Amino acid sequence: MTWARGVAAMALAVAACTARDTIATSGDSGDDLAAFCAADGPPVLVDGTCTGELAEKLFRHAVCGCGSLAFSGDLLTDGFDSGMAPYTPLGVGGHVGSNVGIDGSQSMTIRGDLTAGSDGVEAGTMMEVSGDLASGGPLGRSGSTIRVGGSARVAGDVTVASLTVGGTLVTRPGATVRDEIIAAVMESADVTVPPPCRCEEAIDVAALIEQHAVVNHDAEGGVAPDALHDVDGDATLELDCGRYYLDDIGGNTDGTVVIRSNGRTALFVAGNITLRQNLVVELAADAELDLFIGGYIQVSGVTTLGDRERPSALRIYVAVGGTISLSAGSSLSGNLHAPLADLASPVPLEVFGSLVVNRVNGAAAVTVHHDRAIGFAGQTCAD
Repeated sequence: MTWARGVAAMALAVAACTARDTIATSGDSGDDLAAFCAADGPPVLVDGTCTGELAEKLFRHAVCGCGSLAFSGDLLTDGFDSGMAPYTPLGVGGHVGSNVGIDGSQSMTIRGDLTAGSDGVEAGTMMEVSGDLASGGPLGRSGSTIRVGGSARVAGDVTVASLTVGGTLVTRPGATVRDEIIAAVMESADVTVPPPCRCEEAIDVAALIEQHAVVNHDAEGGVAPDALHDVDGDATLELDCGRYYLDDIGGNTDGTVVIRSNGRTALFVAGNITLRQNLVVELAADAELDLFIGGYIQVSGVTTLGDRERPSALRIYVAVGGTISLSAGSSLSGNLHAPLADLASPVPLEVFGSLVVNRVNGAAAVTVHHDRAIGFAGQTCAD
């Protein structure tokens, strides 16, 4: 997808006027670079949105599927708080959700809550949920062994080899419930499960990019909109404190393209990211970056995103669908909101942060370590 700035000139002009009207009442959200960088906390956009508050709302799960989630390999999720201590295995907070349903062929270890929509949960050979389980449809397979540390609510039939619930098990009246079930308390009542994932209605990425195509700090920060267009070989884009706009990111040669955030930074990319090169997104100490992408992401080389010591400092928002493929050797340490897109990896995938995607594709194991510090990202937003 290519961003037609000329065709959209009138719309952008209107957006600019609206943005500048908003700037007058939104503190450091304006286009004065000195004022923007004098403020503390996460970047504030031209409409007054603090990206920390946005991240708090959107990244509440280790994995959240706007479509159905199907895991052909093992799934492991856990959590940690990077603001308190480095990652240690099997901490709590690795919540998993799907607005449709969840299907696991192998083992699933979820150090948190599990929430699924109307298609319910088709567990694999073994599923262990340390928190609560909520299924808007059926639960299990005939060969599944399921252990739930908290309570469980199931709107459909329960078909399992074994189910153990540490708290209360609630099933709907008339549901098929096999005898091989142990629960502290068993109840019968209607069960409803609201969609757990905040998907495309939660943020209009395309509109935000339109606004920042006009109101940005490119000139003051020495960044040209075509700075990473048709890159030949290696390239590094240094982004100091500010909000910056690029037309696209592209290159068709070997090498590495580096985007380095050195402060309180937001970057808006109107078109595609299409690279044969490797792609690296780095954050300096204490820096944070909100990256908004209007087009598709196609990187043939190795993709290295963020800092696993501070996953909450990188937030990525993608407007369109398609498939985001991570090649062997790639790593993601950050929070990805791509509700229309599938995330694919041909090799085992380990993520430090959060995934909000349509689906996760691939036959390999998936491991996600949710950084609970993202849940406090808005606390430092300016009043």
